[in-house]
Parts: sequence; C-alpha cells; structure tokens
Amino acid sequence: MVRYPRCFGFVSLALLLLVSSRSWGGNEKSVLPEFGRDTVLVWRMQFPDEAAEFVVRIAEFAPNRFFEWENATTQGTTYILSNAIECGRAFTNARLFEGGVDTKDKETTTLWLSQPIYRDLKSNGKAKLLLDSVSGVFALEGTDRLSIEVNRSPVELPVIRVKDGRNSELWFLDFDQNPLLVKHMVRHFTQTLISITTDKPNTLRWIKGKKLTAPH
Repeated sequence: MVRYPRCFGFVSLALLLLVSSRSWGGNEKSVLPEFGRDTVLVWRMQFPDEAAEFVVRIAEFAPNRFFEWENATTQGTTYILSNAIECGRAFTNARLFEGGVDTKDKETTTLWLSQPIYRDLKSNGKAKLLLDSVSGVFALEGTDRLSIEVNRSPVELPVIRVKDGRNSELWFLDFDQNPLLVKHMVRHFTQTLISITTDKPNTLRWIKGKKLTAPH
C-alpha cells in the first residue's frame, strides 16, 4: 500500500493515481533492489589531482533515513527524519556531513531528494527549494541512464539530470521512492555512484547496539 504523507493535505483522485503509478514496486523493483539495513553505497570523488571514495552504510531507510558515512580521512552519522523526506523542500550537499559528529535534521535531506521536490521536477520541470540554506531552483535538464554496479553486476538505471543556479549538474535516480544522488558535477569536481550492495549482512561499523535500536 502506498503511504501518502500528511503534509500533502487534500489530494485529488487523479493525482493519487499518478503518484501510485510511480511508487515503489513493479518496474522499479525489478531493476533496483529495495534499500534497507546494510545497504552500502560507494561514490568515487574525482578532484583535479586525486580520486577518493565516499562510502555510505544504511541502518534505516524508511520511514526515517539513518546512515553512517566515511571518506579517506573522517566519518560520521546522519539521521534524516521522515518529515524531511515526505514534506521537506530543502537539500544540502555538505551540511549534514560533519566528521566525528552525529547530525540530525527534520527539514533537510541530503543524497536523496525529498518527495515533493522530486515530484515538482517530474511534473513541472523545476522545483523551488532551499539549497544549502539559500533559496534556489532545480531545473530538469532531461533524462539519461547510468551504469552502476548493483550487487556486483552492472545495471543500467534511469536518472534525471538537474541543474541548479550555480551551474552544478546533479543526477538522481528516476524512482519516486528512491531519488538517490548518483552524480554531481561542479567546476573541477565530480562525484559518481559506482556501486550499490544490498545482499551483504553486518556491514555497519559505528551504528551498533543502543544507537541502532534507539538512534535519537
């Protein structure tokens, strides 16, 4: 059953049918495994003089999003409340990643678009939002496909290409319930998702014990 967020208020039958047709399941599930605990995501960060990896390990995917992350020099955890995912109109690239810190936000998402921002892009071609705490607009540039290793096999996944007002280009998975950032290009920096793993247990390193059962 599709769960519609309380913040949407009254929704017409036509819109309900449209959203239902895009929701998780069916075609989406056939090309991308469902995310949950122990899902591991790896991005390659390409700088002019070096390359590095950025790793995310998910402890909870829904209704809240709770994950640990690490790069070559530091690590932390990020907790995004369901309200931000279902109703939020704010996105940040960096603010929720502080080394050695457990960050939490009930209004802002990172790595994933919120549902209203994604749906605005799909229906209107643009979405107003707070981008890194500053008013901005995402504009839909088009669609594409990106080859990503999913459980050790290459898979072509559909994406939407978005530009912001700073000439950054961001690509997100074209899935209503999982609009994950898969590519970010700005000036001489590129961040690209290279692998998704959902079939390995006990991947978490820092979110354990009490933190896993009662994160906040």
